[in-house]
Amino acid sequence: MESDLASVQRAITALLNLSLAVLVGASAALLWLRTRQSPWAGALLVRLQRALLAGSGAAIATYIAILWIEAASMAEVPLAEALPAVKSVISATHFGLAWMIGAVALVVAGAASAAPLRLQTTPAVSALRVLAIGVLLYSRSMVSHAGAAGDFTWAVAVDWLHLVLTSIWVGEVIVAGLITLRHAPDSAPGSRSDCVAYVEALSCSATVALVGIFATGAISAWRVLERPENLFGNPYGDVLIIKLGLVFFAAALGGFNRFIVMPAVLASLTQSSQRAPDASKRFARILHIEAIVLIAVLVAAAVLTSTSPPMSS
Repeated sequence: MESDLASVQRAITALLNLSLAVLVGASAALLWLRTRQSPWAGALLVRLQRALLAGSGAAIATYIAILWIEAASMAEVPLAEALPAVKSVISATHFGLAWMIGAVALVVAGAASAAPLRLQTTPAVSALRVLAIGVLLYSRSMVSHAGAAGDFTWAVAVDWLHLVLTSIWVGEVIVAGLITLRHAPDSAPGSRSDCVAYVEALSCSATVALVGIFATGAISAWRVLERPENLFGNPYGDVLIIKLGLVFFAAALGGFNRFIVMPAVLASLTQSSQRAPDASKRFARILHIEAIVLIAVLVAAAVLTSTSPPMSS
């Protein structure tokens, strides 16, 4: 039963991470497009609100499931008999405290995401949702390997920053590939210029996030492994190597899009070229592949959270 619960827990954790990434990516896109007035941007704002609602709903469902599975695991009982343990976990454990903090933040983020679109684009609602997501992600770092020495340590701060940057990168890629850049902008005034501004913001944000991910990831890996040789010959190191390989592959795809494909996309949009749809579709196809790879990264990250580091064994 323990092995089955661990597998379910990893799957639900991966789904939670994916939901939060979509929530972060849609929030970022909404921030970039909320002041744009073109028909293309206006249509996307409606789709982005739907993505926020979908991400919030999925995050709430998986967040509750995480608590239930954790309670069943701690009490060593089947999932159907975990309700009494759930109450105990919430009231008497550090996991329960962190979960409650995250739950409040998630409710706030969900409420902000459910607000009417005219409110979604206001600075106050946007700031509230971003702040709530940040608190929620911090609560996840509190129960990670980094939180072993306390809730307010440099290790937790680095882990939180790594989680934030990863959510930004993964979320932006998924939202861009499946929503914002799924179709090329029309020829209406302002649509193409708004698309150019969006693509440039996406590229800049993803680049900054990727640099930060490598930096914070290296710091966290060094803290956990302590010695380079601990990267090999143990389950934690094996999964970490797989995750690193996937991250490098996704980064290579992003670099190809950034330096090879994106200039053609921007040129075709700026010059109102008839080739704009073809260039945008090529850009989006690579984003689709990158998104699939990044989903695999989230799965690897979920496995790492439930795998003991080599120095803990």
